[in-house]
Amino acid sequence: MSPILYVLVFLTAILGFEGAMSLWRDRSKTKKAAQQRLARMATSLQANNVNSDAEKEESILRGRESDEDLFDRILLSLPGARSISLTLYRAGLPMTLRRFALISLALAGVGLLLGNLFFPGSGVFCVFAGFLPWFRAKQMKNKRMQLFEQQLPESLDLLVRALRAGHSLSTALKLVGTELPDPIGIEFSHVAQEISLGMNMRDALDNLSFRVECEDLPFFVTAITIQMETGSNLAEILENLAHVIRERFKVYGKVRALTSMGRASANILAIWPAVMLGAIYLANPSYIEPLWTEEAGTTIIMMAVSMIILGYIICRKMAQIRV
Repeated sequence: MSPILYVLVFLTAILGFEGAMSLWRDRSKTKKAAQQRLARMATSLQANNVNSDAEKEESILRGRESDEDLFDRILLSLPGARSISLTLYRAGLPMTLRRFALISLALAGVGLLLGNLFFPGSGVFCVFAGFLPWFRAKQMKNKRMQLFEQQLPESLDLLVRALRAGHSLSTALKLVGTELPDPIGIEFSHVAQEISLGMNMRDALDNLSFRVECEDLPFFVTAITIQMETGSNLAEILENLAHVIRERFKVYGKVRALTSMGRASANILAIWPAVMLGAIYLANPSYIEPLWTEEAGTTIIMMAVSMIILGYIICRKMAQIRV
């Protein structure tokens, strides 16, 4: 065994232990603890009356990374650190950038080690296992933002009822934060909390638009901003906006039904090579053994996997239609 592999084993053990401890600590936290962390992060967004997106991203990082040391400063100086931190926030993950980086490095080290042990010469490709946490975070972020968008019409209806009952807009926002579940309840609670602490209504709504990735939210913010400047029937505007969002969801559902064949084709084309490979292996193992016993076979496998992934992405993109 070469000295390099000993070093890889040592580093993988350390990073794996740290990653496992981070996962255990995150799993042991309750949903209430996660919501409290998100609340602290949200209140830090406008602690110094920031205006630009870069400054807001810096505020999120400061809210996440407490007790900053050399390792944290190195992470924050890397390109993409702000985007990762914002993605973790939008995904609702109570995880710091440090823990996320350690878990990613541990998975990359494990992939490199296992790749060199079982597939000699292909360990470099297995390093891409370190990107699995990023893909998972992106998936959770998309799911949480989609849930926010689905809850938005209901929250607008609640705002309309509260305004017509005589409540102020800030009280109505607080009511939405109290009555509705995560994620829209937490985000609207942040807005109400920022307003109660003396922040301007427009700045608080701008913070909401920055924290949440939702196509319909800017229309909501614009409607309230125009009503504050010119005056109008805000309840009627919000009611019409909720109706438009619901109609868009109906059209989106029809589009998904019409493009379901394309998505199913992408899934079948991605799974079918693995099914055929398994069937051939069960029928005649010696026929495909050169794929992992020969260097050329390993190269063919890597090229095939890359082409399958590329074809899957292309098929999925072709079946996606923005509404």
